Amino acid sequence: MVTMSFHVNVSKWAVTGLMAAAMLAPLAEVSAEQQADSVIPLAPLEVNVLRTPILQNASPLAVSAIGGADIQRGRSGFFIEEALQGLPGVQVQNRFNPAVGERVAIRGFGARAQFGLRGIRVVVDGIPATLPDGQSSLDHLDVGSLARVEAIRGPASALYGNASGGVLSFTSRTPPNTPYNMEVMGVTGSDGLWRGQLTASGTVNETGYFITVSGQTWNGFRTIATNAARPRADTICAGGADAGAVSGRTGCYGGSDRLGLNARLTTPMAGGELSLTANVLDLDAQNAGSKAAGTTTFREINDLYLRFRTGKTLQQQQAGLRWTGPFGGSMEADFSLYGIHRTINNPIPFDVIDLARKAGGARASLSKTVSTGAGELQWLVGGEYELQSDDRSEIDAQFGTGMPDPTDVPFQDQDEDVRSAGVFLQGSLELSGGAVLLAGLRYDNHDFTVTDNVPVAVNADDSGTRTMTAVSPSIGISIPAGQSANVYGSVSTVFNTPTTSELGNTPTAAGGFNADLDPMRGESFEVGVRGNVGSSAAFEVTGYQTNLRNELVRFEVPALTDVSFWRNSGKSRHRGVEVTLSVAPGDGLFRGDVTYTRTDAKFLEYAADGDDFAGNRIPGVARDRAQARLRVTPSGWWAELVGSHVSRVQANDANSAEAPSYQLADLRVGLEEVAMGGMNVSPWVAMVNAFDKDYNASVAVNAFGGRFFEPGVPRSFQIGLRARFGGGN
Repeated sequence: MVTMSFHVNVSKWAVTGLMAAAMLAPLAEVSAEQQADSVIPLAPLEVNVLRTPILQNASPLAVSAIGGADIQRGRSGFFIEEALQGLPGVQVQNRFNPAVGERVAIRGFGARAQFGLRGIRVVVDGIPATLPDGQSSLDHLDVGSLARVEAIRGPASALYGNASGGVLSFTSRTPPNTPYNMEVMGVTGSDGLWRGQLTASGTVNETGYFITVSGQTWNGFRTIATNAARPRADTICAGGADAGAVSGRTGCYGGSDRLGLNARLTTPMAGGELSLTANVLDLDAQNAGSKAAGTTTFREINDLYLRFRTGKTLQQQQAGLRWTGPFGGSMEADFSLYGIHRTINNPIPFDVIDLARKAGGARASLSKTVSTGAGELQWLVGGEYELQSDDRSEIDAQFGTGMPDPTDVPFQDQDEDVRSAGVFLQGSLELSGGAVLLAGLRYDNHDFTVTDNVPVAVNADDSGTRTMTAVSPSIGISIPAGQSANVYGSVSTVFNTPTTSELGNTPTAAGGFNADLDPMRGESFEVGVRGNVGSSAAFEVTGYQTNLRNELVRFEVPALTDVSFWRNSGKSRHRGVEVTLSVAPGDGLFRGDVTYTRTDAKFLEYAADGDDFAGNRIPGVARDRAQARLRVTPSGWWAELVGSHVSRVQANDANSAEAPSYQLADLRVGLEEVAMGGMNVSPWVAMVNAFDKDYNASVAVNAFGGRFFEPGVPRSFQIGLRARFGGGN
């Protein structure tokens, strides 16, 4: 595995010194803009993810939003988890492993993904980040530039399709109305963590630009045995992404290097707005993998991963074009195009996977608002067409190198093509009494085609085609309950196809697609109430149940360690409750947020390999998850304490192994923006896992050999700084 070399040590120490100076600086002049921003209002919020102008409080669906200081203040921008904290129903298992990314689930869907996101549609600045086969990747997402995240919890949206869990929509910050603005952000911390980000933004002749270059490196925290013949012990993690690359060497495994470029331009055109987004990513990460309980010291890696140099190198380029504006005199249009090129080299135990991927698509929608006798009706109609082409090969790895064996031919070498087409219709009716009715209908058609390139002399030709279609209706209603609350409910259907990697991995190790793996289908019901208590508190309570057929279940087989295979269960059920409460008194000195999610996910009918799992809890999903956050903002500084509880998580279908429950606490303290020498700076410090708990941050569901557990980080520290300057005439 080739390790990138962009460790800029001089810059790292310069940024660290600047942070220290800022922390010792007197509390000079705090900008009026930042003082005003420290008062967090609980006013009604308009959500955009539904593509219709509905206030969050009046939404007929379970919709959440988070933004501003909740995403950026005192955050490193290293993990996506930082942008999703506090969203009810959204559970993040941070594996602290950039080679596979965080495991994100909504209402339990997506909790068993081997890498990337499954069962969730993702949109970044209006451009899809979910591929035609339903797989989402957020490697390219620049967390440090985000302004807002919105979530639809549950499948009740006819606009997006092919997702059982819901939708995540990420929005970058808006360029300022000055010709130029420069921002430098630096973070350094435990385990060799360092992240630097340079942002240039502004508006020139009505054209806005936002360009970010970021680099980050991390040594990881998973330890290597000092010597296999000696007692195993934790070691001091040091070095770069290749630290501990030789078995028996003191150090860590699980390091990563990342370099990214994100750019966005917006300009007026034809009475509307044209936006261009582009990003380039280069990632090199080691995969420390999962481990069995009690076989090594808590955070030590399984020697199997070290011997095969497991990890991932990835290069990705993506571009998107979007135009929104008036069309035909009385309608509003939204047109978008996007394209992705992605290459991956992925050594796993015993195999090396090479993947070259090209994908792209187009989406168009028209909407119009008309007056009816009952109220204002907005209708929206549209369609999308997407293509995906994968060139995938797998070859035996040389023991101890993680490199392909040059004497072998690939045992899997195939071209995988996906064509996805969808049409949708949505109508929202705002009635005179304040009630809102939202209904949608969508048709999806997905064609999966595989061409087997392995010579017939090696194995049979496994080429073939799978076609999966669905009609997905949904309907929801929101009704005012007094002056400050709304009751809402919805009914929708579930349709979730397997991805190409899930179809392509067959337990027999043959090529082609798994002919026995079918899409997941079902129905979902939800009811809830949300509102305000006076002017300083807001709440939401939602209950839901989703009944499923053919739920996609991950498993491993003995002969192919660390390869994920998939099968369908018979019937299953997800039901639960999501609760949020936010309190922010009018003086703005503090804000408290509490979220609680209960996810009761069970198999109702499921038998495999002679075992009956009916009645068992679905593995990978925490039944209870709660988080409480208290933020105080006295004049000139702020502090934030976050406490979380995660209940035990079943690790396999038999429910014979589980990750214990745990509680964590994080503390962050910082200064508001302080004027210093022509710059506005905002330094902060953080302590993560303050009580140094040993806990399993995630589980690898149904992993062979009991390798279920993925440990979380020990107590760690971060120190960061944002410095902003610019303006112009």
